[in-house]
Amino acid sequence: MKRITAHQWSVLSALILLGPALRILPRLTAERAGRACWLAPLAALPPLLLYALFLSRLWAERPADCGFAELAQSMLGERAARPVLLFFALWFLFYGGFLLRVGADRLVVTVYPHAPPRPFVLSMGLLCLLAALGSLRSIARAGKLLRPILYGFLLMLLFAAFKGVEKENLLPVTLYDLPAVTRASLPVLDVLGLGLFLPQFLLGYVPERPALLPRYVRWLLAQTLLLTLLLLAVAGSFGAELTAELTQPFFTLVRNLVFFRSLERIEALAVSCWVFPDFLLISLCLFTAQYCLRSALGERPARDSGLRLSLEGLRGLIPLCGGLCLLFGLTLGPDMLRLRRLSERTIPLMNLAVCYLSPPLLLLAERLLRRLREKPPRQARRLLPLLSKLKKEP
Repeated sequence: MKRITAHQWSVLSALILLGPALRILPRLTAERAGRACWLAPLAALPPLLLYALFLSRLWAERPADCGFAELAQSMLGERAARPVLLFFALWFLFYGGFLLRVGADRLVVTVYPHAPPRPFVLSMGLLCLLAALGSLRSIARAGKLLRPILYGFLLMLLFAAFKGVEKENLLPVTLYDLPAVTRASLPVLDVLGLGLFLPQFLLGYVPERPALLPRYVRWLLAQTLLLTLLLLAVAGSFGAELTAELTQPFFTLVRNLVFFRSLERIEALAVSCWVFPDFLLISLCLFTAQYCLRSALGERPARDSGLRLSLEGLRGLIPLCGGLCLLFGLTLGPDMLRLRRLSERTIPLMNLAVCYLSPPLLLLAERLLRRLREKPPRQARRLLPLLSKLKKEP
């Protein structure tokens, strides 16, 4: 079994957020909160800390080699958990296909305005499939190598953009802005919720599970600071009204930056760098989808140490997952209007529901099943044999 360290796990949790954050946060927060949009990450921090506390308690006294898929099986039983794992597999394939489509759209809008999106979808999808066929350790190592490059480049761009920030674009902020800031915190909850929830499926690969709550708190504070800097730079440079109108506010900001006399426009370099967070996130979506699917069918994917191109056992499902993800990527958002509606309304709402409702519902289902077995009401006594059968090992 090829494991990863707790540090690599945390690095992946942070890097996968860069793509969604740059895509939806500046525009949606500016549209909802105006000049107070930079306060949205701070408004989202309290509920995120409560969610992190809930997750840390959910994992208390669980086996160290247990990921979220194994957690669902231990709480519900393997048979009852099967449809739950199939749902997660389908969701991550759908979300991965959506990421392929919006990543291709970003390249078309910013660098190749006359190119069709399909070649970008196909090339990125095949690369991510190759990564999913390998081990999680390979993806984690790639993330660790990319982290200083991506964060260094992003911070350099943000601090260069602060030269053009105008105070009038950010202040004044009053208590009357509080309802708008609260609404603007939903996209932040969407982005950071994904960074908290998706890595739960990978905990089975961490040999010695660290104290999760302190790690979550440090992670959330760092991400809140980074997103606040991002919104200050973009909204402070353009103003809230213009930021809300732009399709890609961050990359439009980068287009206007000048660093050296010989290099005045670096938006192509910035867009190219942001291919790597997309690669990591889509690869993890594919990896998690095949993990859930194989777990639902009775295999233990965490013990898989086969060759990259080996299709023994249920590893043959990995190319199938890659094909479904590519199919979603090629068919979602056939035009700009529907892609924008999908990116800013449908997918964020679905992602919020999956990330924040799945763990509480799983815990509620476990307690309900336990209560029915310990003291079933009269109307449920006839269902007790069926519940026992679902809980029983296949």
